Amino acid sequence: MTLTLALARTLDAECPTRNAPEPREALPNDNRVAAGAARGDTLFVRLEARPATWRPDGAAGCALQVNAFAEEGKAASIPGPLLRVRSGMQIVITVRNALAKPLWLRGLQDRPAGPLDSVEIFPDSTRAFRFRATAPGAWYYWAGAESASQFPRSNEDGQLVGALVVDDGKRPDARDSARRTQERVMVMTRWTPTGATGVEGFQLNAINGRSWPATERLQYDVGDSLHWHVINASDELHMMHLHGFYFRIDSRGDATHDSLLTRERPPTRVTTAVRRGEWISISWSPDRPGNWLFHCHLLAHMSGDQRLTNLVASHDTAGHHPPGAITHDHMDAMGGLVMGITVRPARSKVASTRSGASVASPAVRRRSFDLFVDRRERVYGDRPGYGFVVQQGNQRPATDSIRIPGSTLVLTRGEPVEITVHNRLPTPMGVHWHGIELESYYDGVAGWSGNASRVAPMTAPGGTFVVRFTPPRAGTFIYHVHSERGEELASGLYGPLIVLEPGTTFDERRDHTFVIAADGPTVKHRVAVNGTATPDTVTLTAGERHRIRLIDISANDVHLVSLRDATGTVTWALLANDGWIASPADQVPRPARTVTSAGITQDFEITPTVPGAVYSLVITQAISAGATPTGQVTTVPLRVRAP
Repeated sequence: MTLTLALARTLDAECPTRNAPEPREALPNDNRVAAGAARGDTLFVRLEARPATWRPDGAAGCALQVNAFAEEGKAASIPGPLLRVRSGMQIVITVRNALAKPLWLRGLQDRPAGPLDSVEIFPDSTRAFRFRATAPGAWYYWAGAESASQFPRSNEDGQLVGALVVDDGKRPDARDSARRTQERVMVMTRWTPTGATGVEGFQLNAINGRSWPATERLQYDVGDSLHWHVINASDELHMMHLHGFYFRIDSRGDATHDSLLTRERPPTRVTTAVRRGEWISISWSPDRPGNWLFHCHLLAHMSGDQRLTNLVASHDTAGHHPPGAITHDHMDAMGGLVMGITVRPARSKVASTRSGASVASPAVRRRSFDLFVDRRERVYGDRPGYGFVVQQGNQRPATDSIRIPGSTLVLTRGEPVEITVHNRLPTPMGVHWHGIELESYYDGVAGWSGNASRVAPMTAPGGTFVVRFTPPRAGTFIYHVHSERGEELASGLYGPLIVLEPGTTFDERRDHTFVIAADGPTVKHRVAVNGTATPDTVTLTAGERHRIRLIDISANDVHLVSLRDATGTVTWALLANDGWIASPADQVPRPARTVTSAGITQDFEITPTVPGAVYSLVITQAISAGATPTGQVTTVPLRVRAP
């Protein structure tokens, strides 16, 4: 079956039913095998840029006509062939342009560097590149029709990219079979239709040439030491989030420069920004088995709306849906930059868990909560609002009693909890406990969380789901709806989750939580803080230490946050990121400004000294790709009173 004629002409795409790959089809590249042949200290590679058919949704999915790189004599791949060498090796590459247009190529040179050279290659011509790779990093190369393109574009040339990984010469060869299961290279690319009518705003994001659920499933064992190079070879920001575990950011760079993190304690996160044209190298080790996710937290980049089959189905006026088009499966709500991870039990425990069943936890005394998921009509114009409400006392909250943000859950490190989620919505839903290290079954991704024999279901309308965990660390976290089909997150289904140290209590006079989110689904770029675009004044006490907890759970936005007084920006000290305590070197006074986006929490400390002083917490909406302010500002007034 094919697209409607008008859409097919616009997108240059088709959705045929076929079993065998086409001769010019671009295959997904998992970046496990390096291209070329090494002779001595020199790697020789012959590449070709050619037209290709790309199926980001898998072999049975729709096809796009794009341009891609191939190793000479082999099928094209997306991303292009992996170039991988040790630091100090020489690379000799020839690139042939088999396209019908001139091509400008960048990135085939040593780093660090100033502006990268743009080399023009005419149709049916070949250019040679020779350089010695001296700077370790997860670099990349790319090509397109524009000589001045700073980042790979998202048009038909957006898949003309490939990784150029230079390993530290002191380390073992990363292509050695003993290392390949531990190290991975992930290249994120993007495609958007150009000049299309009726599909404005559509985007398709892929990791190593595939979009969820066709992305590769990663498999590891408990205790493995994992090292990933994550390359954003696109022109858009991505907020990469790992479920259930923290990861260490070992290094970070862009197309030209490496900003190796030489701090005593490298940053540790559950969510981090990978800006357009940027790469990160991260390390982590799973200590619990089960199914987990690594994904971009921006909804537009993990939504099932970006599947080509769904786009086709929405434009097929005859009512025909191609294979794999819109379904009612809860996993169909996701797409794009999502990778599934299965962690197997440690080998010493495999025998005792051979059936795949979850190991039962011993009976423990748990603190219990009843968390209700409610809806109220006409909160945002003619659209409903949603909210999480914790039951207080013996009386259940009314079915339309929403809180935006949801009720604050205050837990204690090391104290077991049991949270019963009551779904009073007309649709199924699930709740993710963002940043919490817990058993996979309770992680909140319905149809995926758990293991082979016990997978968490969607919580049906009128149903309940009991979540059990013991928070292992104090900090600021989030709970929110996951895999939503519509506007539930932007309409209120999120809330703060605060874990305190044993023996401490939550003091609202000195502990202030600011949840940054969209102000509903209807107003673009308007920021809500604690559920409103016009927040009330917050009172601080002079001479006392105050904790500022920033939680960003916006759907697709970036925010510039600053704390100011009448003279300008004041200072604060960073206490934690994503619940991970900051290093002593970071816990020093600094100008009170930061950049935040979806899935990030940050804790700061301030000590106001002058009674009567007035501060302003200013949250400015920014365009995600370049963090350029949009002019939309929400301000929280803070007034200092005498002790």
